[in-house]
Amino acid sequence: MVEGQGKGAYFIEESKGELEPVVGFIPFHGTLNLRNVDTRGLQSENIEELGGGECKGVVVHLCRINGIVAGTTVPLIEGYPEEITEVIAPVKLRKLFDLKEEDEVVFSPREEVWKPNGSIVKHENINLFESVIFDLDQTLVHLDVDWEGSYEELKVLMQEYVEGDITEYRHEDVFQIAEENGLFGGVDDILTKYEIEGAKKASPLKLIEFLDKLSIPISVCTINSPKAAKIALEGLGVMDKIECIIGRDSAITKPDPEPLYRCLEHMGTSKGNSIFIGDARSDAETAYRAEMSYLHPDQLV
Repeated sequence: MVEGQGKGAYFIEESKGELEPVVGFIPFHGTLNLRNVDTRGLQSENIEELGGGECKGVVVHLCRINGIVAGTTVPLIEGYPEEITEVIAPVKLRKLFDLKEEDEVVFSPREEVWKPNGSIVKHENINLFESVIFDLDQTLVHLDVDWEGSYEELKVLMQEYVEGDITEYRHEDVFQIAEENGLFGGVDDILTKYEIEGAKKASPLKLIEFLDKLSIPISVCTINSPKAAKIALEGLGVMDKIECIIGRDSAITKPDPEPLYRCLEHMGTSKGNSIFIGDARSDAETAYRAEMSYLHPDQLV
């Protein structure tokens, strides 16, 4: 990373209307200046007639930086230094990741979201985003659920429709099979019964204490019962911080992006300038499919 001349802020502010539909977010009014960036393997888009004057357009490479959606911009100007790349993102990356001059910045394609060992983010810097959506179990709380007991009941209910051990199926596949065979209501009833009991004994994880420091809209998106989620959050005294809970009220669950979109609709915020935080690979996959930024709980301090 190198210091820039401050010209990027004006360009981004003037061009954000043209950039947003390409990069998928409203860019922060400034750029992160990098030297000798390798953009091979990144999806590229050419925005013509952007910039005016001697600028013939801008080449944008879509990427992520530690899970955050971003894009590199290179203006098509004769004589523009090839070694300099300007990076745009929905937030000020320098502040989000506490970047210093000469720090290395690692790019990944948009589809590479899972970064549990990515750069550390101070929890209060989540306020740089428009809104935040949290996963529930193993992200905000630990639900003390008797999963083995629930699986035994599910095996009996679905024995004619699954082959082998039901615990080897992805949850979304179980829900889909149940929906197709008219059993989703029964599956949901079994899981909800066990999850509510587990929610009554829920214990907080470290991210719970960060909620008080957030001033942006907060939602919870979970594959668990919304009733159980509410019981857990009320029991831990944080329900008043949460604008909405989207849970397993239909067979459409994560990693389908629809539950995240429902959270965003309720909060009145945009996917490109919001962030999803969750502990599982399926959460990272959901963020990718929703075209959202993502962080793993271990990245937050």
